[in-house]
Amino acid sequence: MQQPTLKLKVIHSGKNYRRRFSEGALLDLEEQVKAAGGFLEPIIVRPHPTLAGHYEIIAGERRWRVASKLYGDEYDMPIVIREATDAEARALGIIENHGRDDPSVIEEAEGAAELLSYNAGDKAKAARQLGWSIDTLERRVLLLQCVPSVRDALMNERIELGHAELLAGLDGTRQESVLTGVIEHKIPVGALKQQLGQFARKLADAIFDTAVCVACPHNSAQQAALFDAAIGDGYCQNPAHYDELTLAEIDKKAAPLREQYQVVRIYKAKDGFLPLPVGPDGELGVGADQYAACKGCASFGCSVSAVAGSYGSVEESLCFDAQCHSTKVAERRKAEREAAASSPGASTTTGKGAGKPKTGTAAPSPAPRKVSNQTPPRIVQYRQERWRGWAASALMADEAKCHRVLAALLASSSLSACHAGKFVEATVKLVKPQKFGSNLFKGALEQADAIDAQKLGQVVQAVSASAAFSASISDLEVLLNYLEVDEAKHFRLSAEYLELHTMSELESLADELKLRKAMDDGSFKKARSSAKPAFIQALLNVTGFDYTGVVPKAMRYARKKLRVAQDQAADPSNESGDKVQQPQADEPVEATP
Repeated sequence: MQQPTLKLKVIHSGKNYRRRFSEGALLDLEEQVKAAGGFLEPIIVRPHPTLAGHYEIIAGERRWRVASKLYGDEYDMPIVIREATDAEARALGIIENHGRDDPSVIEEAEGAAELLSYNAGDKAKAARQLGWSIDTLERRVLLLQCVPSVRDALMNERIELGHAELLAGLDGTRQESVLTGVIEHKIPVGALKQQLGQFARKLADAIFDTAVCVACPHNSAQQAALFDAAIGDGYCQNPAHYDELTLAEIDKKAAPLREQYQVVRIYKAKDGFLPLPVGPDGELGVGADQYAACKGCASFGCSVSAVAGSYGSVEESLCFDAQCHSTKVAERRKAEREAAASSPGASTTTGKGAGKPKTGTAAPSPAPRKVSNQTPPRIVQYRQERWRGWAASALMADEAKCHRVLAALLASSSLSACHAGKFVEATVKLVKPQKFGSNLFKGALEQADAIDAQKLGQVVQAVSASAAFSASISDLEVLLNYLEVDEAKHFRLSAEYLELHTMSELESLADELKLRKAMDDGSFKKARSSAKPAFIQALLNVTGFDYTGVVPKAMRYARKKLRVAQDQAADPSNESGDKVQQPQADEPVEATP
C-alpha cells in the first residue's frame, strides 16, 4: 500500500507545546534525511480547523521544518491523517515527542497542563491519553510552579532538573534570587537541597490547620514523593505563605484579647521585643493602687508571639511605656523608704541596714501615693466631644460671660474658631426663621435682618457658644475654667461610656469609682469573668451604690484660675481689672467628685 503524502504548502504547524528545537539535533536530522534520500517516517496531521483542504501537524514538526528547508513547499511529505479533537491532538503530540531529541520536561509539563484543561482537570483521563501514570503527570505539572526564568534556565540547560524540582517549592521572589545564585556560583543540586532545608518551615510547628497543606505544591511531601531532589517530608517551602497563615491564626487568637487589653502586641523575632511585666509587688512592682490605675492606662496590655517555637503564646499584664513604668517603680520605692524612715523604730545609722525597722517591729505601710495613667485616645476623644457640648451649654446659660467670650474671640483674632454649622443649627432652633444660612454675605445679612429683635441677644450668644466646637483643646479648657463648668451636672455613668473601655479598663474604673468596694468580692469576680456586656450591666446596677455626682478622672478637666481673676482677688478695689502684680504660673486644682 502506497504511503499517502501531502504537499508541504498545505501543511501548517499545530499548537505544539514545544518551543525549543536544538539546532544541533536539527542538523543531525538533515544529514540523516539526505543519506536516506528523503523521509521514511510520516508525520501525523489532522484536517485544519479553519482552512479547507489544509492540514495541521499533530506530531512531527521537526521533520516538517527540515523538509521545508531541504525540499521546499512542493515536496510530497509522507503523512498519516487522524481525526482528532484538540485534547487528543495535544496528547498525541506529547506522546510522539516523548523520548525524541530529549524534549524539555518544562515543555512536557506545559503540554500536560494544557491537556488537563481540556479534560476539565481530570488527571486520570489525561494520564490515560498520555500513556503516563498519574504520578508522572503530577510530577510534571508540579514543575509549573517554577517562574518563567527558572523554566527557561532548565530548557536551556543552565540548571538541572533537580534544581528546578527544588525551586518549584519556593515562592516566586525567592525562586528568582536563588536561581541567580545557583547559576553564578554553580551550586550543585545536593548543596541547594541542604541550603533550602535551612529556610523551610516545619509543618509540625504550625499553629494553623495543616490540612490545607496536603495538596499544596510548596509542601515538601509533594516533592519527596515525586522528585529525586527534595528536602524531605514535613516542610513548607513557601515561608511567606506559611507566615501569612501563622499570622492569620495568631490574629484570631489576638481578637478576643483586644476586648481585654488596650495594647495587643504581635511580635516577630526580628522585632527584638522584650516584655515588661507590670504588677503591684516584687522588684519591679508599682504598688497596689498604682497597679489598679495601670489597668486603665493606654499603655497596658499583652503580647502574642509570632516567633517559631512559641507561636501564639500570650504574655499578659505588660506595660508598653518603659519610662513611665520606671518612674512608677521609683515612686513606690521612695514611698517605702520614706515610710520606713518615719517609723518609730527606724534606725538612724547610715550604711548597711540603714532605715530598716528593728527586729520585731512591723514594717510600716507607705503613705498613699497619687496614682496616674495615660488616658486611652478613644476616651480622650469622647471626653473632648462632651466638654465642647458642656461649654456651649454653659455659654448659652450665662449671657454676660458669653458676651465677654465674644469680645475675647475678637481681641485675640480667634473669631475663626466659631463653628458656622453649629451657629446656624443653634440659630434655627432659637428663632425658627423661614430660612437661615447662606454662603454669601448679602444673603446671610438679609436673613439675619429678618430675625426678631427680641431674640438677637440669644443669636449673639450662639456665636460665642459655637466657638466651643472648634476651639483648640487648650482654649477649650480655658473656657471650661472660666465658665466653672461642673462635670457632675452633665456626666452620667452609662453603658455608652463604659462600652468605650476594655475589660482591664473597666476593672480599673471600678476601683477608681469604688464600685468594686461596693460589691462583695464574689459578685465582682463573677461579673469580671463574664462577657463585657454583662460586666457593664453589673457595674451600672450595684445595689446600694449612689451614682449621683460620680465622674471618672478621665472626664474631668484640670482646674486653673484665670490670671485676671487672681489679680482682682488680690486687690478687690481694682475694678478695671488692670494688673497689679506679676502673675504666677497656673497651678492645676485637683478635682474631686
